[in-house]
Amino acid sequence: MNIGNFIYVKKQKLSRYLALTLTRNRSFTAMQLMIKTLRTNNMLPEKLVALDLFAFVGTTTAMDYAHETEYLEMWEIDPYYAKEAKRNIPNAQVVCGDSINAIKNGLLLRKEYNFIVIDANVKSAFSDGSYESFGVFPYALNYIAKEAVIFVTIFTNLKETIKLYGGSLEQLDKDWIQARKDFFQIDNVIDGRGIDYLKGFERIISEKNIVLLHSQFINRNNSIGFGVFVVSKQ
Repeated sequence: MNIGNFIYVKKQKLSRYLALTLTRNRSFTAMQLMIKTLRTNNMLPEKLVALDLFAFVGTTTAMDYAHETEYLEMWEIDPYYAKEAKRNIPNAQVVCGDSINAIKNGLLLRKEYNFIVIDANVKSAFSDGSYESFGVFPYALNYIAKEAVIFVTIFTNLKETIKLYGGSLEQLDKDWIQARKDFFQIDNVIDGRGIDYLKGFERIISEKNIVLLHSQFINRNNSIGFGVFVVSKQ
């Protein structure tokens, strides 16, 4: 066991436990607030059949919505993290495997989901050479139910990301920056507006002939947020 991973996971679990219990009646995470907003506007499916493609140990997003689900499938490539995810969310179907390979090659456990979370919160390339959610988002649309909600993590301010992880703008992966320009097709991919980043996802939804019922950006912290898309098959 990697002692660094062990300590990190325990800290994450404690932090999420405190957030969900001690402050439940006073504040909400971005995910919780968005779910409440969608439900208020009759945009949330009544029974969630959920897919979480980058689960980590379940503390970053899944703990916020697991109790809402009728079915929850979580994918995590790291065996230690996958084991912890199962401990944290025992009702979930946790698969230790490469979710990018799975979604591209029809290896997911179901054919349809009405609630999909793509929390690709990393700034380096995946095994297929893609960055963030750019490689998996088009494939995720192949698995939506008649109506579905998709949450996608978006890096909004790379200057703030640098403050968290160190380094400088000049040291950022140039291929990552180019991938952001290609996907979002906007001028400012360093610290652009959250709503402007939605356009890249909206374009792909349109290209797939899927109806976009609603899209919204909600902030998680100074460097990342969620793009939220309510979609429907024609």
